[in-house]
Order: sequence, then C-alpha cells, then structure tokens
Amino acid sequence: MEASIRLGHIRGIPIGLHYSWFIVFGLLTYFLSMPGGFLQQFFPGWQTPTYWIIAATSSLLLFTSVLLHELGHAFTAQYKGIPVKSITLFIFGGVASISQDSETARDEFAIAIMGPVVSVGIAIVSGVAFLLVSPFQEQLAAIFAYLALVNTVLVIFNMIPGFPLDGGRVFRAFLWGWTGSVEKATRWASMVGVMIGYAFIILGIFMVFVVLFTGIWLILIGWFLQNAADQAYKQMQVQRTFEGIRVRQLMEPNPVTISAYSTIEDLVDRYMLGRNLRGLPVVDEGILAGIITLNDIKTTPREQWSHYRVLDRMTPRDKLITAEPDTDLDDVLKMMSEQDFHQIPVLENGAVVGLLTRGQIIRFLQLRQSLPDFTPRVQQLEQHPPATQPVQPDTESTERSADSDPHTPPDEHPRPEQQRTHSD
Repeated sequence: MEASIRLGHIRGIPIGLHYSWFIVFGLLTYFLSMPGGFLQQFFPGWQTPTYWIIAATSSLLLFTSVLLHELGHAFTAQYKGIPVKSITLFIFGGVASISQDSETARDEFAIAIMGPVVSVGIAIVSGVAFLLVSPFQEQLAAIFAYLALVNTVLVIFNMIPGFPLDGGRVFRAFLWGWTGSVEKATRWASMVGVMIGYAFIILGIFMVFVVLFTGIWLILIGWFLQNAADQAYKQMQVQRTFEGIRVRQLMEPNPVTISAYSTIEDLVDRYMLGRNLRGLPVVDEGILAGIITLNDIKTTPREQWSHYRVLDRMTPRDKLITAEPDTDLDDVLKMMSEQDFHQIPVLENGAVVGLLTRGQIIRFLQLRQSLPDFTPRVQQLEQHPPATQPVQPDTESTERSADSDPHTPPDEHPRPEQQRTHSD
C-alpha cells in the first residue's frame, strides 16, 4: 500500500499515512467525544472542548501504538536480514511492507509475534500509568485508560488465527514447521482467513440492525480480511510458479538497440513507429548506456526532436536495474515491482544480450497457470542435462522480428523458441 503523505524515516524505513487514515481519525475522535461515547460514559462532567481535545489526543496516541506495533514487526524482520520497504497507517490500522517472505518457520513466527508483544507491553504500561495518575489528573488518566483498553483489544483481534492477521501468520508458522511446506501452510491459513472474513461480514449484517456504525465497520473488516487472505495465497502461487525459472528462459534475445547519439526524431520514426516499440536499450560502443521509452520523450516538443539526442532524454545506466541471463526470475520480478519498471535489460559482460518485459512474464504466468501440474522441460533439463553439443544461437528470430507486422506490438508475436522452452 502506497502512502499518500510521507512522515519521515525510522531506521531507514519510510513512514507514511494513507489518505484513508484521516477518515478513521475523524470518526474515532467523534465517537470518543460524543454523548454516550467512551469518554463521556466513564469520565462525565467535563466541558465539551475538553472531551474533543482528549479524544483527538487519544486517537493520535492510538495510531502511535499501531506504528510501534508495526515497528515491532519491521525491526524483527531487519534483524533477520529481511529488508522492510515501508510502514503505512491507513483506515484499518497499519501495515509493514516487508520485501520478502521469511526463509524459515522460526523466522516467520518471530516476525509475526513481535507486533502483538509490543501491543501487550503498551497495554501494561498504559494500565500502570492509569493507576498512578488517576488520583491526580483525570484527563491524563482517561488517555491511559483508553490506550490500555484499545491495545488489549488490538492484541485479541490480531491474534485471531486468520491469515494475514498476526495470529494467522503465527498459525501459518506452526503449520509450516509441522508440515515442512510453506505452500500448504499458506493455503490452510488463508482458508481460515477467508472463513473468518465471511464470519465478520455475516456478523456485521446482523449488527447493522442493532448498531449501524458497528455493523458497517464489521462488514468492512470482514471484506478486508477475506480479500487479503485470498490475495496472499494467490501471491504465494505466483511465487511458486516462478521458482527455479531463469531470466534467459523468458527474455527476448538480441533485442533491438539504439545508439546514444541518435536523434529523438530517428528514435521515433525508425524504431517506435517503424518497429512498433515503446522502449529499447541505449548503447554506446556496444555497452549499455541506458534505456529510453515513450514516457521519456513525451515532454519534448515535436519541432525539437531533430535537435535532441537519445542521450539527452534516456534514463541513464546508473538509474536502471539490470539482470544477467542466469538470474532467478523471482528476484528480478521483486525488483521490477519495487521500482515499478516495465522492462529491464539483460547483460552479459556489460553487453546487452536480452530484454525482459512484464508482458513476457505475464504470458508465462498465464501459461503455467493453465498447466498447474506441469513441470517445464527446461527445469528437467537443468536437473538432468543431456550430453549434447550446446545449442547454437537462433538467428532466425531476428529475421522474424524484421518481417513482423509493424502494426502489431512485438509482445504479441509468438516466439517458437520460447514456447518450446515452456511447453515441450
């Protein structure tokens, strides 16, 4: 989830707010201060402005608690050597975006349990503080009472054994350790998460006729849990699909390149329009210098195309991610997702030997999902290579590309060699 507002960094982790946070902050402040709400029910006799100030302060400290909860997950992940992309506070609480799954069930358990442990600590400290200050300062005592209560509720809710809640991740860690299969553990934990989500939705429907806001909130939480659990398992299936696949198996070999000193006019006329390409690697004396796409030249006026070189508008090499032919596809996919790249050059000894695009990855995923129990022959060959001479480069593919219909995007032309790789 992308943050709408960046608040800063903690130990290199970007902290941000999603726009939906403001909705829940306003609602929470209102319901805390309203007649019959928590504050007026347990701490009567204050003036109206006091209720609003204490309610707003309590709401802010609640989300501070949520942030500390997520930092518990994040710091543990960092300790285990797993990078953390960001922490975002949103309408349903907070989410720590961890860049990869744990490698062991033990690590999964440690990361999952640390958030609730932090919340338990906050609840205990707040409870003790409430007992200490209540004889002297009622307003401050109200804040501590609320923090103790809400963090206790947060722990109970998060420990529900439905994925992707913390309890669901703990449940998955136990299943993973028991079965030895993270895929089975994720499937079972996700199924429980989906059922719990539907249970919240059904309960919310009944509660709508009792307490309208509570019913709607339960329905929204149920929808969120059901959807998140379903997506978590689908993501695991995608990761398993790419397991053991190398970049060379999907990349377009010997892609069309352009000189860094060509003009933008030449780029558009001969390559983008002439060959129906949206982007291509830029080379200087055979070495990758960058990559240029349609987006890079949109801001350049048409009458200036003959005055600018590709070098002036390309994304330079030091701002690109690249891969080697034998890089694991799963690693490359993570980098493409994190940095929102649609295509990356494939290099060998500094020279461009291929181009990997999202379109190629999506087509491979669709093929594998249509053959769920099929092991690509290329993986079998990697495990048991035949005693034959190396395959010579396919020069025919270059001729095919040149003869392709210029009105059809290159990604839509089937490449027999690539199809054989995944369907024999």
